[in-house]
Amino acid sequence: MNRIVIITACFLLHLSLTAQNIHRAACIGDLARLDSLLTNNSIDIKDNGGRSLLHWAVACKKKHIFDFLIQKGIDINGIDHQGKAPMHVAVQFGNKEYLDYLIKVQVNADWQTRFGASLLEVAVLNRNKSLIEKLIRSGIDINVVNKRGSTTLEIAQRIGAQDISEYIISLGADKSLVRDFDMEGKYMGQKAPGTSPKMFAPNFISTEEQEFGSVFNKDGTEFYFGVDVGGRNEIRFTKMEGKQWSKPETIISHERHSYNDPFLSNDENRLYFISKRALDGIGKVKDVDIWYVEKSDKRWSEPVNVGVNINSSGNEYYISFTNNGTMYFSSNGHKRKDTTRTDHDIYYSKFINNEFQKPVLLSEAVNTENYEADVFVAPDESYVIFCSTREDGFGRGDLYISFKGSHNKWSKAVNMGKEINTQHYEYCPFVTKDGKYLFYTSNQDIYWVSTEIINEIRAKSR
Repeated sequence: MNRIVIITACFLLHLSLTAQNIHRAACIGDLARLDSLLTNNSIDIKDNGGRSLLHWAVACKKKHIFDFLIQKGIDINGIDHQGKAPMHVAVQFGNKEYLDYLIKVQVNADWQTRFGASLLEVAVLNRNKSLIEKLIRSGIDINVVNKRGSTTLEIAQRIGAQDISEYIISLGADKSLVRDFDMEGKYMGQKAPGTSPKMFAPNFISTEEQEFGSVFNKDGTEFYFGVDVGGRNEIRFTKMEGKQWSKPETIISHERHSYNDPFLSNDENRLYFISKRALDGIGKVKDVDIWYVEKSDKRWSEPVNVGVNINSSGNEYYISFTNNGTMYFSSNGHKRKDTTRTDHDIYYSKFINNEFQKPVLLSEAVNTENYEADVFVAPDESYVIFCSTREDGFGRGDLYISFKGSHNKWSKAVNMGKEINTQHYEYCPFVTKDGKYLFYTSNQDIYWVSTEIINEIRAKSR
């Protein structure tokens, strides 16, 4: 399962059978099939991601389907579960032609106010000067602020796009509206959450980019997290110097390979992560493996593959460790008794004589025929939290928890509830070394919540 939301890659993964057929017909341009299916379906039918037929027509560049849907009276500004309209699809893919089509069919200028800030945000993140200019020339205020309070110029400066920043200034951006964020103190000076999750460090860690997979060191003075940059993932780092947190910087990146899901070893001399990186670093990319870099003289080594006991011909995701160094991870490549299984399950591997052993599959209390991945194990092995896609879920992927009982057996995993899980995708759980906070990703931002919520679930499950 792809955990980065890229529209064309994800459309077909999350559809009901009816919606799958009708939206696929729009994408492949089968007008006759689409017309037939609309006999028993609303023109504004949505897929499981909330995307309309018009989203699909724009993403798949099917102009005759686009024209047909407009003629049929489809909602031209219908939004998906992430608040994105067909206009956002056009901007995301740098499709000026379809953006023009959509602007021309607007009945008034309300779209400029409704979508202006978020459209400019997408154009800036994609570093697309021509679309930035087109949106501004179409009537969007260059100094409009998005839902995070950020102007277009602030976003450009935050992501280090100097040429875009200069270009926006040349178009009339007000430099005085750009905010500075000084993060001081433990947990970056953020007010601690209770059992209601809060976005972590808005506009500093959780920004307009897509962040996921985060980890603090044991002292709480270093923070590592993954970021998607145009479909390619990199790992960033910030640390507390005195009381002040440094501006996040990229520490592991490659022009071809993605690196994400960072996790520190118990001694914190290794930083583990996942990547499709070629084994020799230069050849053909392969399936997703678990890798690590090792710290020496305050520098990280070249990536090292953890080896064939862990990595298979399939994909391995996420990493966490018990106090004795046992690694928990997920895989869809290791052999099972049920040879028909192709989805991800959760395994553990003991670390003996400086080597990871053959992995052991967790019981059916945790693993099902569904997708299970992104596992965090408590250091004392008292519980595991993981992401799964199940019928009792609230959205596209939810966090579940299983507790280890007195007989060393895992309890039947339960959904962590609507306090944590939403209609979006919740994944990448991590509990801080002090045991106080659960961090996780939701809707491409990092959230945190008090671990009292774990105690509450444990009490209910007894």
